[in-house]
Parts: sequence; structure tokens; C-alpha cells
Amino acid sequence: MISWAVLSIAFGFAFTGGIFFLRDINSILKFVLTLPKYFVIVGAAFLLHELSHKFTAIKYGYFAQFKLWETGLLLALGMSFALGVVFAAPGAVYIYGINDEKKDAKISLSGPLSNMIVAIVSLVSYRLSFIPLLAQVAYVSAFIGVFNLLPFGPLDGNKIFRHEKKWWILLMAIGAIIVFTV
Repeated sequence: MISWAVLSIAFGFAFTGGIFFLRDINSILKFVLTLPKYFVIVGAAFLLHELSHKFTAIKYGYFAQFKLWETGLLLALGMSFALGVVFAAPGAVYIYGINDEKKDAKISLSGPLSNMIVAIVSLVSYRLSFIPLLAQVAYVSAFIGVFNLLPFGPLDGNKIFRHEKKWWILLMAIGAIIVFTV
């Protein structure tokens, strides 16, 4: 819940231009009044991503638990406030007892896959309804998915790229198209 709240505030800062936007009481009030929207957007993207990891791990018989990373949350808040950019590492789902690299890759795949499903459904819904919130859900979900697909360090993309290259290419292509066109 803490990670969800902090990421929602961080994306709220980023979408409103960070510190440069909060220059008077009206802009501060507008930011506060739009925060519930960012809880919906981040919930659709971040929460579903992490829950996908957890439930996929459980499906394979593993215990999985989300652990937040305070430094990553502070980094997300600081960068979004100061620069209007979200770079977030709010924590991760830890899977205990896993010793099968292919299952680990499939568990890793589930998070970005959920992001792209949410992004596609939201984008199609936006194109049919023209509700701006749906475009923002599509963008943030694709953005979080693409970020997690980067094939570096502890990110999902590292495991997916090694064991599920076709999925990695497909999801990265979908995500990049959405991020750069929405």
C-alpha cells in the first residue's frame, strides 16, 4: 500500500510537471484534487504487475511476498518532484525456494504481460470512448512494463530476455509503440 501511494504521488508530480507546476495555491489544490486519478492509474499498472508475479509464483507452488524498498520510493518522489520524471524502484515480489530458471522467467514474464494487457485494453477503450483517464492508464501501464523489461540487473527483463526472447521482443515492441504514440 505504501509503494502504491508513493508511486501515485510520484506519477502525479510527473504528469503535472514537478516542482515547476506547484507555484501557487491553485496549482497545489489542482494537484491534490487529481491525486485520486493517479491512484487508479498506478493501481491498474503497478498493483496488477506485482500481483501477477505473486499469483504466478503461487501457481508454481512457491511462496511470494512483496517487499518495499524505501530508497527506491524516495528516489521516485525526489525525481518526479524535482524533474517531473518517474524513475521508480518501489520494491519487488520476492519468490522463496525457486530453483528453476525457466519457471523464474515465466514468473518474471507475468508482470510485464499484465502491463501490456492493461495497456492494450485501456488504449482500445480510450479510442472507443475518448475518456482521457484510459489513455493515461495505457501509457503508465506500458511505461512500467517497458521499464521492467529492460534486460539489466534485477529487472524482469533480464530473466525474460535470457529464457523467453520471443515474449521479450513482443512485449517490448507493444510497450514501446504505446509509450511513444499515446
